[in-house]
Amino acid sequence: MLLAAVLSAWLQYAADGEPHARAVVGDATCPVASADGRSLPMRERAGRAAEFADVVCDVAIPAGTKRVRIGDRTLPAPVRHPGKIVVLGDTGCRVSALSAQSCSDPDAWPFPQIALAIAAEHPALVVHVGDYLYREHACPPLARCADTPFGDDAAAWYADFLAPAAPLFASAPLLLVRGNHEECARNGTGWFRYLDAHATTACSAATEPFGVDFGGLRIVAFDSAVAEDRSADPARTIVYKKQFATVRKLAKGPSWFVTHRPPYINDDERTAMGDALAPFDAVLSGHVHMFVAMNVETLPPLLINGEGGTKLDPNYAAFLGLATGDLHVQGSVFGSAHFGFGVYTRTGAGWTISLRDPDGTERARCTLASRAVHCTPEK
Repeated sequence: MLLAAVLSAWLQYAADGEPHARAVVGDATCPVASADGRSLPMRERAGRAAEFADVVCDVAIPAGTKRVRIGDRTLPAPVRHPGKIVVLGDTGCRVSALSAQSCSDPDAWPFPQIALAIAAEHPALVVHVGDYLYREHACPPLARCADTPFGDDAAAWYADFLAPAAPLFASAPLLLVRGNHEECARNGTGWFRYLDAHATTACSAATEPFGVDFGGLRIVAFDSAVAEDRSADPARTIVYKKQFATVRKLAKGPSWFVTHRPPYINDDERTAMGDALAPFDAVLSGHVHMFVAMNVETLPPLLINGEGGTKLDPNYAAFLGLATGDLHVQGSVFGSAHFGFGVYTRTGAGWTISLRDPDGTERARCTLASRAVHCTPEK
């Protein structure tokens, strides 16, 4: 029997809190994974469809596994005590109806270079805070993106994430959060097919929050894809209040709350969250295309890692401090509008955050400890 051709493969933490191996194959038959030499047949997660001429396969991997293989690919082993975590988000190459990044120019779209730099860093875990696919329109006139695939289909997902992220897939397990670009009306079909942490592949507006234990750190993931930034919707408030009640129960010991839209500057989330974030040590998000560090009275600090490759926002960190409604920002808001990623390294007191350029060079440093973040000026 011929082995299925593996087009892409990675290890990610699923909504059951356990590591799962995912594989994308060109054959109709899912391959058999190997965990420390034990054969684990993969199940079909998503079959071929009109815009997706591939098959996505999945299998749970025992947490203590030391060696994971799918075909000729060796995947990173599950981690329980990560001392170094890379956080990034908003990684796709923006192609809109009126303008576009040059997707083949590493200065204009550096995510492929960033992925290589992260792999060279050898993190124990990579957390992606959402927004993977930005190629949503045909390349506009005069833009340097001719012939790029676009839309919610396999070709665009490969171009914007699956192919350039291959070095990440080979270097560390992943925890992936959904962004607003993965809403059902935009790129939700591909998101649920390839990357969503839940067992279902049917697109829904909001999935249930889940937690993963990493030995001395618990990460709680929250789906804020459809949360409205500037006006709270009563129907969504009902849903989010129930989910935030779950979030509070999921926080156990040192915990990070990880989502896409920053909750302190998002009306839907801020209206619904109540005191659900009180037990957390930090809030990690994306959506704003830069790095931001903000301390908020009585709440955990907010870290925004949205500088992963899509077109950057101007540095309007000071304005974000005015967008928190009735919350009280403490001190100044730190912002860095440069492409790159964050390396979070565990210390005795908490974590250091090394802000890296696309080539891995450090440009600034922050400390995260005792529910507060403090950053030094950029080099």
